[in-house]
Amino acid sequence: MRFDGSLEELKKKLEPLASAGEWREINNNQHQFKTKSKGILNWYPSTGGILFQGKAHFAQKLRASVEPLLNTEAHNEADGREVSRSADEIVAELSVEDASENTYFIDDTYSDSELVIGLVGTIGTDLPEVSKLITDRLKIFKYETRNIKISADIIANIGSPSQSAHEFERISSYMEEGNRLRKESRDNSILALGAAAQINKSRGKQEPLRRNAFIINSLKSPAEVQKLRKIYSDGFFLIGVHADHTRRYEFLTKDKSMTKEQASRLIERDADEREEYGQHTRDTYHLSDFFIDYNGNSDSLKKQIWRILDLLFGKPYITPTFDEYAMFMAFSASLRSADLSRQVGAVLTKNRCIISTGANDVPKAHGGLYWPDKDEVTQEITDVADGRDYMKGEDSNAIQKRLIIEGIIEAVPEKYREELAPLIKNSKIKDITEYGRVVHAEMEALLSSARSGVSTAESDLYCTTFPCHNCAKHIVAAGIKRVVYVEPYPKSKALEFHSDSISLEKSSKNVVFEPFIGVGPSVLSQK
Repeated sequence: MRFDGSLEELKKKLEPLASAGEWREINNNQHQFKTKSKGILNWYPSTGGILFQGKAHFAQKLRASVEPLLNTEAHNEADGREVSRSADEIVAELSVEDASENTYFIDDTYSDSELVIGLVGTIGTDLPEVSKLITDRLKIFKYETRNIKISADIIANIGSPSQSAHEFERISSYMEEGNRLRKESRDNSILALGAAAQINKSRGKQEPLRRNAFIINSLKSPAEVQKLRKIYSDGFFLIGVHADHTRRYEFLTKDKSMTKEQASRLIERDADEREEYGQHTRDTYHLSDFFIDYNGNSDSLKKQIWRILDLLFGKPYITPTFDEYAMFMAFSASLRSADLSRQVGAVLTKNRCIISTGANDVPKAHGGLYWPDKDEVTQEITDVADGRDYMKGEDSNAIQKRLIIEGIIEAVPEKYREELAPLIKNSKIKDITEYGRVVHAEMEALLSSARSGVSTAESDLYCTTFPCHNCAKHIVAAGIKRVVYVEPYPKSKALEFHSDSISLEKSSKNVVFEPFIGVGPSVLSQK
């Protein structure tokens, strides 16, 4: 479908649908109309091309609604009252999502659309193998795949990385160049924009390319993910690839001939650099739409990728595993948190039944956490004054940390204060959490179960963030046998303090802490 007029002319022609959605500018050459039912119209002024995206059922409805409005001759011949009535019906259809529609993405109507797939994994993860398996599977759907490697295709073209034969020096140089490009542009998404430019260049005059998928390997900053989601909307997916530390370490030392010290330095640097424009793979990973595990078993990796693509292409009867369902519920639980720093959710399960939920928030008298309630006098839904931290307007933990730092600085001779102040502020003091009023989500899940008289022994805990060391000791004492998490929490000393009771190995007799693998909550919420 094409429209060769101006944006204002297009909006005027589609005015009968205006109340069913909203327009937004993705970039200079892409304008998007997204309906409340998540049908999407993309218009590209340079070519006049129009592409429909979104859930197949609603993409079809949107296409069927747009076609007669752009066909001026047919539109003028219709009876005015009939057009008005039909427009009202169409708006109603596009505004309400059909609960019976359970395919997420693509059927025959959408199967020739363009896909952009981002990969994220810590250094030492075999992402090329993941790209290969995605490429092979997409051939079944008659897709042509193009790989964009951020290091070789973007950084090497716009920067000046070292081409050293030694892998440690070469990789370190690419990291430095990536950091420099982000810093000089003051834009942490600059490399993602480079990838988008590559995609645009490969399109030529055809926008977008039919039955084409672009695999971007790999993303290192949350800003890159946000930018690609803004540009490609529902056509972009992020796949997080997990590989255990031992496997990544051996890959770097054996396959890449690095020393043990060099491998450890790269792994630590890649996970999270302190500088604003550095590598932040850890923070990027948990934004994934899908999480897969590569433990060296190629067949297992292949089956995980097949399931993801089958889901995207609308294969019926792909429903969540219990792990996926439980983690979705943990993310749902986090929505009730009003914590000033981060929102965390947790659910406790036994025999594949959810027995309690928890979120990080302030406790209230007689048990549980604060909920907003309706004021019977004003009829407004409000929070209790001085209840939650945001109502008090302060974070007690932040206040106490500041007082500790000020106390130390005042105890130091005045001539050293200016020099020592930033060192003290950036010390381990900043990781203290014990002065907060908030009950952590994992603890609230345990306490909620206790208040109901349900034993926590031999249960599983799903939490959106890796438990802190304070929660970890209570998890061990409560008899939890397994903990599943999405977002790492670098401040946690759980493994260091409780190595006798906690393990990352699934075969261990200790409490197993393992990363979530499967379809992420962000995808299930749209299913």
